[in-house]
Amino acid sequence: MKVCHLSSVHYAMDTRIFYKMCQALKEDYEVTLIAHHPQKETVNGVHIIPFKVFRNRNVRVLFSWLLMFFKAIKQRASIYHFHDPELIPCGILLSMFGKKVIYDVHENIAEDIFDKPWIRNQKMAYKIFNFFEKMAVKRFHVILAEKSYQKRYELLKANYSVVLNYCDINFFDKFQKKEFKQQLNLFYIGIVLENRGILEIIESIKQLKAKGMNVHFHVVGELYSDLSAKIKKLDYYDDIKGQLHFYGRKRLEDGYALAEKMDIGMCIIWPMKNSMESYPTKLFEYMAVGLPIITSSFSLYKEVVEGNQCGLCVSPRDSHEIGEAIETIHRDVLKTEQMSENGKLAVKKHYDWESQKRVLIRVYKEIEEKIK
Repeated sequence: MKVCHLSSVHYAMDTRIFYKMCQALKEDYEVTLIAHHPQKETVNGVHIIPFKVFRNRNVRVLFSWLLMFFKAIKQRASIYHFHDPELIPCGILLSMFGKKVIYDVHENIAEDIFDKPWIRNQKMAYKIFNFFEKMAVKRFHVILAEKSYQKRYELLKANYSVVLNYCDINFFDKFQKKEFKQQLNLFYIGIVLENRGILEIIESIKQLKAKGMNVHFHVVGELYSDLSAKIKKLDYYDDIKGQLHFYGRKRLEDGYALAEKMDIGMCIIWPMKNSMESYPTKLFEYMAVGLPIITSSFSLYKEVVEGNQCGLCVSPRDSHEIGEAIETIHRDVLKTEQMSENGKLAVKKHYDWESQKRVLIRVYKEIEEKIK
């Protein structure tokens, strides 16, 4: 049976979409993925079809769903699985053509509207989204990436399943950290936005340099131009620019190929409702490769990091506190090694993707039975 995943926002090699879901499904289905990608090709058994990138958000929201529909319907798939709320109209059209549709909710989209400054009338956007989603979920099977907004979809009387963003430990085994020495190489992978604590981390590096510590920050991900400009405008930029290493977007395996030379996984996220109630994927990835973690002191994160003694939690807007955490890890090699082992063990025990993969396959098998 042919299935087709759709995204007008994410890149084709997205961790959840490609590395987890598409890779899990290819064992039982013919899998096609339509998303941002440089060319049409087959990667690890998944057929990838490129989708145009719209830099203008308004243009993207208004037109991408229709363009996606025409690309999607040509695939003649039995099951369509879309990953962006702006594709809800596309999903509705596909369902009207007799297709089974899955709506994958990566975050608390409704609440996330209030954390997006580029949305001018947030209250109106919230009402409009609620109206359309309420109608739409009756047509789809909904998959939630977090339990935190489960209640919302219960109230909407959605047919839903929870497939958490846990870690594929088999994938990350080959990237595990082998040895700790100085603990002065910080590692970050993911979307590079200001609300990911990038400026606070850089500020902490400046403060530690004044103490004689030569800390390097290695960043894998797309650096948005406005943030790049802000970094270069820092009055101390020339003093620390040699300690900042931006590699741009890389495939997951290429990004984590750097991990063995890194010392600390950085997961600093500003306090926003959606981020405070959702697990960041990189948290489990850092644990799987054996990097001690410095992350935001949210209750959900502390439960994982402090509960498993695999890192330190700090106030995400406090560069001094971030710097102190870096220094603490730097000074105690034995404790760092124990954090590394604790993280790897915790992922295997509690946060392995294999458990979520079984849920995903079960959802697809149930939909497959309805088609037959």
